[in-house]
Amino acid sequence: MIEEYPIEKRLELLPLFENHNYLRLLLEGLLREGIGTLHVNNKEKPTVAMAGRKIIYFLAGDSSDPSVPELLEQIESQRLIFIPDNKWLQKLKEYWGKKLKPYTRTKFSSNKLDINHMKEIQKKLPDELIIEHLTKESIENISKQAKNVVKLTFPSLEKFIERNFGFCILDGEKISSLALAASPIYDKHFEIHIETDPEYQRKGLAMISCAKLIEYSLQQGLVPHWDADNEPSAKLALKLGFTEPEKYHAYFWFEK
Repeated sequence: MIEEYPIEKRLELLPLFENHNYLRLLLEGLLREGIGTLHVNNKEKPTVAMAGRKIIYFLAGDSSDPSVPELLEQIESQRLIFIPDNKWLQKLKEYWGKKLKPYTRTKFSSNKLDINHMKEIQKKLPDELIIEHLTKESIENISKQAKNVVKLTFPSLEKFIERNFGFCILDGEKISSLALAASPIYDKHFEIHIETDPEYQRKGLAMISCAKLIEYSLQQGLVPHWDADNEPSAKLALKLGFTEPEKYHAYFWFEK
């Protein structure tokens, strides 16, 4: 029987998720912060687990366990599913068949990021725009999508500002582009989220806001991570100096 695992014991399940190498910081945020749901096959001795929040799920443990179909039944259509190995992929295929679809993403290395390169990029900021630290006032003006990203691993925008940081490019009072340290920071590592208002796209602002975020991160001894969910994002990562692109698949199911 599938059960909700106690929030206060979630860290005990980190070893069960040890084979997850993609969006690892987001996964750890769910477990360490007590955000979202964590379901297991047995609260006393769990061998199968699923951590989830809004549109994303991470599966772990023994994919051959009889409880797995009951676990998968909880995943709604068009939710991203991250798995640790091919055994889990086979189980997803058995359960959803042709309804299961791959979703290509690209993971990058941060090893060769250069602070001087970030400073050069920022020189391209148009004179009429300014870039500044995201504050408790300005974060209220970010888009609904950006707020949803923050709330994947933070209980509120206020908690995000208390613990994390971001930068936004302003045209007057309007946010034209922003870059966030979108996951909780663990061992100095975090995931980046970027977003540009459609009115300001194709003007290089995403690269500039990211360059500011990365420059600040490197100055603080932090390590930003980039996991692209589309080709424009992957190309931007390369321009910023991220290296070693590694394509992989998350999955979702879709009712035809």
